[in-house]
Amino acid sequence: MNLKNTSDSYGFISKNFHWILAILLLSNFFLGFIMVELERGPLKSSIYGFHKSTGILLLILIILRLFWKSINITPIPVANNKLLNRLAKSVHLFFYFVVFMITLSGWTYSTARVGPVEVFGLFYMPAIVGINDQVGRIAKEIHIYSVYIFIAFVILHVLASIYHHFFLKDRTLKRMWY
Repeated sequence: MNLKNTSDSYGFISKNFHWILAILLLSNFFLGFIMVELERGPLKSSIYGFHKSTGILLLILIILRLFWKSINITPIPVANNKLLNRLAKSVHLFFYFVVFMITLSGWTYSTARVGPVEVFGLFYMPAIVGINDQVGRIAKEIHIYSVYIFIAFVILHVLASIYHHFFLKDRTLKRMWY
Protein backbone atom coordinates (compact mmCIF):
# COMPACT_ATOMS: atom_id res chain seq x y z
CA MET A 1 0.00 0.00 0.00
CA ASN A 2 1.28 3.44 -0.93
CA LEU A 3 1.81 6.04 1.77
CA LYS A 4 0.61 8.79 -0.57
CA ASN A 5 -2.51 8.96 -2.69
CA THR A 6 -2.46 7.95 -6.33
CA SER A 7 -4.87 9.04 -9.03
CA ASP A 8 -6.69 5.75 -8.42
CA SER A 9 -6.70 5.32 -4.63
CA TYR A 10 -6.13 6.88 -1.25
CA GLY A 11 -2.80 6.21 0.42
CA PHE A 12 -2.14 4.80 3.87
CA ILE A 13 -1.77 8.23 5.50
CA SER A 14 -5.03 9.61 4.05
CA LYS A 15 -6.90 6.46 5.09
CA ASN A 16 -5.48 6.68 8.60
CA PHE A 17 -6.47 10.33 8.89
CA HIS A 18 -9.99 9.44 7.74
CA TRP A 19 -10.55 6.54 10.13
CA ILE A 20 -8.76 8.02 13.14
CA LEU A 21 -10.73 11.25 12.80
CA ALA A 22 -13.97 9.31 12.33
CA ILE A 23 -13.38 7.21 15.45
CA LEU A 24 -12.32 10.19 17.57
CA LEU A 25 -15.19 12.39 16.38
CA LEU A 26 -17.85 9.76 16.96
CA SER A 27 -16.45 8.68 20.32
CA ASN A 28 -16.24 12.31 21.45
CA PHE A 29 -19.83 12.79 20.29
CA PHE A 30 -21.05 9.89 22.44
CA LEU A 31 -18.86 10.97 25.33
CA GLY A 32 -20.44 14.43 25.12
CA PHE A 33 -23.92 12.98 25.42
CA ILE A 34 -22.92 10.84 28.39
CA MET A 35 -21.07 13.56 30.28
CA VAL A 36 -23.88 16.11 30.24
CA GLU A 37 -26.19 13.60 31.93
CA LEU A 38 -23.81 12.87 34.82
CA GLU A 39 -24.12 14.51 38.20
CA ARG A 40 -21.34 16.85 39.27
CA GLY A 41 -18.35 15.07 40.66
CA PRO A 42 -14.92 13.65 39.87
CA LEU A 43 -16.18 11.31 37.11
CA LYS A 44 -17.93 14.13 35.27
CA SER A 45 -14.87 16.39 35.64
CA SER A 46 -12.58 13.66 34.30
CA ILE A 47 -14.84 12.96 31.33
CA TYR A 48 -15.11 16.69 30.56
CA GLY A 49 -11.32 16.96 30.65
CA PHE A 50 -10.93 13.99 28.32
CA HIS A 51 -13.63 15.39 25.99
CA LYS A 52 -11.85 18.76 25.80
CA SER A 53 -8.45 17.13 25.27
CA THR A 54 -9.84 14.97 22.49
CA GLY A 55 -11.44 18.05 20.91
CA ILE A 56 -8.08 19.84 20.81
CA LEU A 57 -6.47 16.68 19.39
CA LEU A 58 -9.17 16.63 16.71
CA LEU A 59 -8.46 20.26 15.83
CA ILE A 60 -4.74 19.49 15.48
CA LEU A 61 -5.42 16.35 13.41
CA ILE A 62 -7.84 18.12 11.07
CA ILE A 63 -5.25 20.83 10.44
CA LEU A 64 -2.65 18.14 9.72
CA ARG A 65 -5.10 16.34 7.45
CA LEU A 66 -5.77 19.50 5.48
CA PHE A 67 -2.03 20.09 5.18
CA TRP A 68 -1.58 16.50 3.96
CA LYS A 69 -4.44 16.99 1.50
CA SER A 70 -2.81 20.18 0.18
CA ILE A 71 0.48 18.43 -0.66
CA ASN A 72 -1.10 15.28 -2.03
CA ILE A 73 -3.17 14.48 -5.09
CA THR A 74 -6.83 13.63 -4.77
CA PRO A 75 -7.85 10.40 -6.46
CA ILE A 76 -10.07 10.81 -9.49
CA PRO A 77 -13.74 10.34 -8.52
CA VAL A 78 -15.06 6.87 -9.28
CA ALA A 79 -18.58 8.01 -10.07
CA ASN A 80 -18.96 9.21 -13.62
CA ASN A 81 -21.64 11.68 -12.58
CA LYS A 82 -20.85 15.39 -12.28
CA LEU A 83 -23.75 16.04 -9.91
CA LEU A 84 -22.71 13.24 -7.52
CA ASN A 85 -19.08 14.35 -7.66
CA ARG A 86 -20.00 17.96 -6.86
CA LEU A 87 -22.28 16.83 -4.07
CA ALA A 88 -19.54 14.62 -2.59
CA LYS A 89 -17.02 17.45 -2.76
CA SER A 90 -19.49 19.85 -1.13
CA VAL A 91 -20.21 17.39 1.69
CA HIS A 92 -16.48 16.87 2.30
CA LEU A 93 -15.84 20.62 2.43
CA PHE A 94 -18.77 21.05 4.77
CA PHE A 95 -17.38 18.27 6.99
CA TYR A 96 -14.16 20.24 7.41
CA PHE A 97 -16.09 23.42 8.13
CA VAL A 98 -18.34 21.76 10.72
CA VAL A 99 -15.44 20.02 12.46
CA PHE A 100 -13.69 23.39 12.74
CA MET A 101 -16.91 24.90 14.12
CA ILE A 102 -17.27 22.08 16.66
CA THR A 103 -13.68 22.19 17.87
CA LEU A 104 -13.28 25.97 17.87
CA SER A 105 -16.63 26.59 19.55
CA GLY A 106 -15.83 23.94 22.17
CA TRP A 107 -12.45 25.54 22.83
CA THR A 108 -14.09 28.98 22.99
CA TYR A 109 -16.83 27.72 25.31
CA SER A 110 -14.31 26.16 27.65
CA THR A 111 -11.99 29.17 27.76
CA ALA A 112 -14.90 31.58 28.24
CA ARG A 113 -15.97 29.55 31.27
CA VAL A 114 -12.71 28.42 32.91
CA GLY A 115 -9.69 29.67 30.95
CA PRO A 116 -6.93 27.71 29.15
CA VAL A 117 -7.66 24.08 28.23
CA GLU A 118 -5.43 21.38 29.67
CA VAL A 119 -4.69 18.73 27.03
CA PHE A 120 -4.23 15.20 28.42
CA GLY A 121 -2.22 16.66 31.31
CA LEU A 122 0.62 17.47 28.88
CA PHE A 123 0.16 21.14 28.03
CA TYR A 124 -2.39 23.96 27.99
CA MET A 125 -4.05 25.46 24.96
CA PRO A 126 -4.27 29.19 25.59
CA ALA A 127 -7.59 30.87 26.20
CA ILE A 128 -8.88 32.37 22.97
CA VAL A 129 -11.26 34.62 24.90
CA GLY A 130 -11.35 35.91 28.43
CA ILE A 131 -13.81 34.63 31.02
CA ASN A 132 -17.17 35.81 29.66
CA ASP A 133 -20.55 34.17 30.36
CA GLN A 134 -22.25 35.63 27.29
CA VAL A 135 -19.52 34.44 24.91
CA GLY A 136 -19.58 31.08 26.70
CA ARG A 137 -23.34 30.69 26.17
CA ILE A 138 -23.08 31.58 22.47
CA ALA A 139 -20.11 29.25 21.94
CA LYS A 140 -21.98 26.45 23.73
CA GLU A 141 -25.00 26.87 21.42
CA ILE A 142 -22.77 26.88 18.33
CA HIS A 143 -20.98 23.78 19.67
CA ILE A 144 -24.20 21.86 20.27
CA TYR A 145 -25.89 22.76 16.98
CA SER A 146 -22.70 22.11 15.00
CA VAL A 147 -22.57 18.62 16.50
CA TYR A 148 -26.15 17.92 15.41
CA ILE A 149 -25.39 19.14 11.90
CA PHE A 150 -22.24 17.01 11.88
CA ILE A 151 -24.20 13.88 12.84
CA ALA A 152 -26.72 14.55 10.06
CA PHE A 153 -23.83 14.76 7.60
CA VAL A 154 -22.25 11.58 8.99
CA ILE A 155 -25.52 9.79 8.29
CA LEU A 156 -25.57 11.26 4.77
CA HIS A 157 -21.92 10.22 4.28
CA VAL A 158 -22.60 6.63 5.41
CA LEU A 159 -25.72 6.39 3.23
CA ALA A 160 -23.76 7.71 0.24
CA SER A 161 -21.06 5.09 0.86
CA ILE A 162 -23.70 2.35 0.98
CA TYR A 163 -25.32 3.73 -2.18
CA HIS A 164 -21.99 3.70 -4.02
CA HIS A 165 -21.12 0.21 -2.82
CA PHE A 166 -24.44 -1.63 -3.24
CA PHE A 167 -26.31 0.32 -5.91
CA LEU A 168 -23.68 1.92 -8.13
CA LYS A 169 -21.33 -1.01 -7.40
CA ASP A 170 -18.27 1.20 -7.76
CA ARG A 171 -15.03 1.27 -5.76
CA THR A 172 -15.70 4.42 -3.73
CA LEU A 173 -16.04 2.61 -0.40
CA LYS A 174 -13.23 0.15 -1.14
CA ARG A 175 -10.80 2.99 -1.89
CA MET A 176 -11.08 4.32 1.64
CA TRP A 177 -10.70 0.89 3.26
CA TYR A 178 -7.37 -0.89 3.79
